[in-house]
Amino acid sequence: MSNGQWEVVGKGKKSQNGKIKNKEEEKKSFKNGPKLEDIMPHSQIKSFYAGMEIDDDRKPAKENKNGSKKKKTQEKKAEPPKPKPPKTIEAAFEAMDPAELANIIATNKIRFSNAPLVWLKEVASFLNSKTQIEVEDPTFTNYPPTYPLSTLPTEIRTSLENVLQDAGKANAQLFFDVTLTALANDMSRGQSVNGHRLLLQMLANDYPEFCIASVQKSASLRNSYQNRPPIGLSLLWAFGQGGLTDFSVGLKAWQELFLPIIELKNYSKFVVVYLSNLLDRHAEMDNKVSLDQLLTMCDMVNSKRNSLPKDLSSDLIQQLTKYKDMYFSRSGNRLQVTFNQIMKKLPNQFLTSYNLDSYTRVLVESLVDCLEKDDSCNATWRQLFHRCTKQSATLLDFINSNWEELSSKLKKKSLKITVTEYKLVSADALKGKKKDETVIKANKICQDILDRMTSTRRFPWLWASFLLLISIGGLVSYDVYRVGGNFPKSASGKILNDLGVLEHSQRAWQKTLSTSARGYLWVETNAPIYYAQTVEICKPYAELSKDVFTVAYKKTGILYGNLKDYIIEKTPVVVATIEHYAPGLVDSVQGYASSGYEVVKKYSSEYYQFTADYLKTKVFVGEWAPEILQTKTQTALNVTRDHMTTYFHWFRQQVNIYSEIP
Repeated sequence: MSNGQWEVVGKGKKSQNGKIKNKEEEKKSFKNGPKLEDIMPHSQIKSFYAGMEIDDDRKPAKENKNGSKKKKTQEKKAEPPKPKPPKTIEAAFEAMDPAELANIIATNKIRFSNAPLVWLKEVASFLNSKTQIEVEDPTFTNYPPTYPLSTLPTEIRTSLENVLQDAGKANAQLFFDVTLTALANDMSRGQSVNGHRLLLQMLANDYPEFCIASVQKSASLRNSYQNRPPIGLSLLWAFGQGGLTDFSVGLKAWQELFLPIIELKNYSKFVVVYLSNLLDRHAEMDNKVSLDQLLTMCDMVNSKRNSLPKDLSSDLIQQLTKYKDMYFSRSGNRLQVTFNQIMKKLPNQFLTSYNLDSYTRVLVESLVDCLEKDDSCNATWRQLFHRCTKQSATLLDFINSNWEELSSKLKKKSLKITVTEYKLVSADALKGKKKDETVIKANKICQDILDRMTSTRRFPWLWASFLLLISIGGLVSYDVYRVGGNFPKSASGKILNDLGVLEHSQRAWQKTLSTSARGYLWVETNAPIYYAQTVEICKPYAELSKDVFTVAYKKTGILYGNLKDYIIEKTPVVVATIEHYAPGLVDSVQGYASSGYEVVKKYSSEYYQFTADYLKTKVFVGEWAPEILQTKTQTALNVTRDHMTTYFHWFRQQVNIYSEIP
């Protein structure tokens, strides 16, 4: 203590003037202190820093950080480039590791042994993560119907089929319904759903009935997302997968889930296209359509056709025609009930063949099919005259307008009875005070049909005239030949002489021969000239045709090459599919084919050798020996050539002689 005051003792440092310095002042003084550049020369500074870089332990912190950053950058550059993500579902399947999928399935089976749904959900998550490809068309219109399942590698497909089978049918059906909901929910969140699509397609392929097991739930799910076309179309695509293997499932799915939204613009085309593909796919298979199904289809199409655009309405009617043909191809020959039901569906008015709309035309064609396949339908038709007078007139007019096509299909005897009886019914109707114009027209149609059936065929006058001329010419030639070629002495000449026209006939004949001879000489002289001119004119067109043919040939070659490559590419997929559904079938067929080929080759060779030996020893001997036949053939050719030469010289002489006759 000095000056009578207390002093504060602390750890603070004093400055030159006795004041305490705080930390901030120390930092400022450190910063404001002398710099290394002010003390050392520039050349020594450079060597000083170089020495610091040699000793890693003495590096400043900043230098260590920069150095570590440089090392990390170099390590990143040395890493191999990452593979590009696949752009298609096929490429994603090819890049998928089967071992990884098998490991996930095995692990989940151990961890959740009593929860098969957990296995399947984990598999779906794995597939979704590996196939994150944006799909523009959720219905895969431009791909085969079995896409994308058809592009799945065999190992992965086998693993998926095994886990679905191990889960059991009940769990698989529950998983199918859960996956439909997951498909819609994940699409609404913008997540990848290609794994869901694949599993739904596999389940529908193995169990088609899953697609229509819960129609009400499926319809409710469809209604919830029908205002979002990508999701709605994806759901319809999944509902329709069962129709690839089972026609009845596909048809019910179309009627219950597709048809109710056919009027919506975003769904109309796909609904019609699905029905077309379904009918085309099962047209050749043994799928029987019942009468109730046919009538139901007719009612559905009739109720929806007017609400569609014209082109789609026409396509829908075309599918109804296919469905009708499928019914009649397997309906048998008892169609009286069918005729009765369809006749009542016709409009209660007379429609001519030219005024029939496309739907009514299908109904009328169905009635004609009934008459063609079951003759007893004529009796059923006659019983409906009084109740279906105008409908019957429509059918009669159609038959009359298409008589050339239908006459060979219908039984004329029964049809004649039907038409005659209908004509009597029409006559009774005409007795009233007010004459129905429809009945008058129908009466005229009946008369036209009866006239067609009773009229005889037209006589072939042209052919008859030609044969008559040939016959007369032959008889006259034989008559002249019989008297040595002297026409006046022949019976024909004597008749003409008695009639006084022999001289005129001979003069006309000579004039004909003279004119023909001059024409032949003119043709012989001028034909080469006109031929050369024709060739000269047609040469550019011939060259053009040649070029067109060459281009077409090359295009055909390219098409053939593309088709060949496509077959080569798809053959393993087809073989794998056959092997999956019928193990060992391909090998068996190949074995049988190879054995059959060897047997045919063996016996063909033996029979050929036997036939050759038989012909050499039993047939071509003596007068039929090859050398004698060769000599006779050569002699016959020489004689024929001599005769042709002699005839040509004679013909030339005759031409020269007759050409000089005035």
